[in-house]
Amino acid sequence: MAKQETQPNTGLDTSSTVSKTLTAIAEGLTGIASSERKDWILSFGHILQSIRGGRLLAVFADEWRAYRDKGKIKEDYQQSNQHQDCLQELLDFLDDGPPDSSRFTVLKKILLVAATETASKRDSVLPQQYMRIVRSLTAGELLVMLTAHSVSKAPPSIKLDHPESAATWLDAIAKSSGLDYTELVEVHERALIEKNLLTPRVYPDRSGVSMGPYFRLTRLAHDLCTFIEKYEEPVAA
Repeated sequence: MAKQETQPNTGLDTSSTVSKTLTAIAEGLTGIASSERKDWILSFGHILQSIRGGRLLAVFADEWRAYRDKGKIKEDYQQSNQHQDCLQELLDFLDDGPPDSSRFTVLKKILLVAATETASKRDSVLPQQYMRIVRSLTAGELLVMLTAHSVSKAPPSIKLDHPESAATWLDAIAKSSGLDYTELVEVHERALIEKNLLTPRVYPDRSGVSMGPYFRLTRLAHDLCTFIEKYEEPVAA
């Protein structure tokens, strides 16, 4: 039997890294609180961003510990290049600007699914690439993609009466996602097509579209959504 290659021990501890990040956030807020009034006025947005980011990160830290306590994550996994790259994606997302919980939740799920090594191997680059894609999406684009994936799995009896019509696809997504307006769905549709996550229309108007096996999602988008679905919420002991 070939000897399994192991990653070098770089001394990274995920729980410690997250804890230090949360401490830095708290210290940053303390510094703002002790600054001059004009700095307060300029920092209101930063304060809210830091508070929201800290709360999201704390949720991830709790789930990471729960996964490890239940033995779902191998002890040496956090030293792998894959995990370090994925953790960096998660932390960089919080630095990008005001974080939204929907995208952070999906990023967290991808990281935790990868960490279990049940849906991918630790030498795979796909988890990081999936996280990069999600970071590039707006909350609306992510919602449309996940909704299309959900509808693609629906029983044939509740699918569209006119499966080759872009208009009926837009209507189905608008109703199922809660976006309500087909015009709003179209805004996100165009962006998803440009990002190779949704197949283009056959005609520029609303008359024709090829649904394919994944309700217009490309195979990349379908596999990404399937990967996200493998996430299991940790159950309290």
